[in-house]
Amino acid sequence: MPGIGVLTNPRSRRNKRNPRLARRLAYIVGDSGHLEAPEGLGELTHAVQSFRERDVDIVAINGGDGTAHVALGALYKAYGDDLPRIALLRGGTMNTIAHGLGVRGDPEALLGRLVAQVHSGAPLKTASRHLMVVNDEQVGFLFGNGLISNFLEAYYETDEPSPTSAVWLLTRAIGSVLVGGSLAKRITRPIRCQVTVDGDVWPERPWLTVAAGTVDDIGVGFRPFFKSLQYPGYFHAIGLGSTAAQFLPQLPRVYRAQSMTHPDNTEQVGKRMVIEADEPISYMLDGDFHPGGQRLVVRVGPRVELVL
Repeated sequence: MPGIGVLTNPRSRRNKRNPRLARRLAYIVGDSGHLEAPEGLGELTHAVQSFRERDVDIVAINGGDGTAHVALGALYKAYGDDLPRIALLRGGTMNTIAHGLGVRGDPEALLGRLVAQVHSGAPLKTASRHLMVVNDEQVGFLFGNGLISNFLEAYYETDEPSPTSAVWLLTRAIGSVLVGGSLAKRITRPIRCQVTVDGDVWPERPWLTVAAGTVDDIGVGFRPFFKSLQYPGYFHAIGLGSTAAQFLPQLPRVYRAQSMTHPDNTEQVGKRMVIEADEPISYMLDGDFHPGGQRLVVRVGPRVELVL
């Protein structure tokens, strides 16, 4: 029977509100596996190494996108390209990856169903996605700078980050773009960089964002990276070279998973993207922010099976 490892993030907002959850998850997994609640990166490294030594081949992650991103990075270092199957328990404020895969339920119910399936011997339904690796250090499914990271930065500053507050912030941002408000100026600060995807050089211009994904859904129903599902093993990269006002009419197309039509916007399916600029480039990866240097290399990484 496959071994199950559970990683729960005691520092996540939802877990702090529900400190007994870890104990209940440990009860649910029982003798089927092991639960770890690492307090920092050192403990996380030790936890995933112990999973590897115990031949754990299903890891359930109780946290949101940021927790999953950090956990997957540790698992990648421990397991290499032969990653265990991953079950996302939707235990965070943002659960974009799980939501886009159609995973619904609370952590206890999701873990309970997983344990029951494993005990029954029934095959697990999974979806195959590839990770992206940034500068051979960080891994994740969604990458973006400029507009995307600026929007998320403003989102995390809200009193109660949630899908509802994300929609409200988006509505405010659209209104701000229409009137040239301060929120629009903050979120749409362009970045000037040179972008190369699989050897193809993009036009050098100010970009609202340069982004890529190996999952299609970026949240609130928008699916800019839909070609990543059509071309497994590749990411879908986009560059917004239009102004914010010119981008607004493109939003319905992004929502419907269609290519944008403005001539200053660029998109390409690829395996390796290099972004170079005259100043450091910060970026977002699965909802977490990272400072970057003047050169970022984003490449397709190993395949991971995500339990549905």
